[in-house]
Amino acid sequence: MATKTKKKIEKPVVQETATAIEAESSPTEALTMGRARSKESQEKGWASVFSLAKRLVAARPDDHLSSLLADLRELNIGRKDPGRYYRAKEMVRGVGSSILKRDGMTVEDGFYYPDVVNSQYRPNAISPIRYLSQLIRPDTTGIMEVGSGWSSNLFQLYIAHGATRSKKIIYYGGEYTGEGQRCAKFIAAREEKMNYRSFFFDYRAPDISFLARQRGHILLFTSHSIEQVDMINPELFEQLREIPNPVTVVHFEPVGWQRVPELMQRREANDKDFFEAIGTRAVAGNIDSVSENAAWWSWRLQYNMNLLPILERLQRGNVIRNVRTAYDFVANANVLNPSSLIHYEFVR
Repeated sequence: MATKTKKKIEKPVVQETATAIEAESSPTEALTMGRARSKESQEKGWASVFSLAKRLVAARPDDHLSSLLADLRELNIGRKDPGRYYRAKEMVRGVGSSILKRDGMTVEDGFYYPDVVNSQYRPNAISPIRYLSQLIRPDTTGIMEVGSGWSSNLFQLYIAHGATRSKKIIYYGGEYTGEGQRCAKFIAAREEKMNYRSFFFDYRAPDISFLARQRGHILLFTSHSIEQVDMINPELFEQLREIPNPVTVVHFEPVGWQRVPELMQRREANDKDFFEAIGTRAVAGNIDSVSENAAWWSWRLQYNMNLLPILERLQRGNVIRNVRTAYDFVANANVLNPSSLIHYEFVR
């Protein structure tokens, strides 16, 4: 889940990259109905990233993959375990424990850790890349992101895990757009030791059945890509279910509002008056409810509305086993579209 922050590279380049990359999630202030990014819009965005990547490589052909990602504003690996300090040092353990205790957390948690934000003690969360990297096992042979764009998350994972430990791993980028795939292949070619494979993927007609032929543990994840599809085809999860080997899945998606029954009922009924009332309050600055504001944003752009219902059915049927859930744990790009962590394994 890549964090988009402004970073100057070279003056002639800044305007191009800011326009291309920030266009992915820039909030629209009007209350009128919108839509998720079209394929044409995504193609244009990834084409701009591709163009910049080629210019950077031409100017500095000997630079490492990590340098290229940093200039493309997609390098956010973070510390491996930010909370370890508070477990190891008794002198700061008390303060750290108190910060987390207010929100029902402890320093033993490997996800949240104590932090300071705007002169106040508050919990913060581990980098999604670090979270994923800790799920790579000795028997992991495949790491896949679906809805991968130009695979910046996969490249960061490769950097975090390292070339030595990645020798037996295939990194799969499943992407809907041709420009995203071409850009990813170009960047992957800068790292000869990385076994990267790009393929076409569509949430409405998913096909990852080829994973059933792969031996070993598979880690699959998504990062703010499911949001772009109002209804995911459940066939995706059936294909994952049929893989005979261990499968771990992690979603970083803005679906926390789907756990609220009333918001789901209003969304299913397409209750325009209900959501426009929330939107009017949100635009005026209302911060009483993260869930309501996120549900309005999702309704307005026709974002996903069936991920949690699908996973709840799979869990009731003992198809998956939930490992960790953290609703609305971060919203770096847009506070109206906060990310939730959903981590589960398929029961074998």
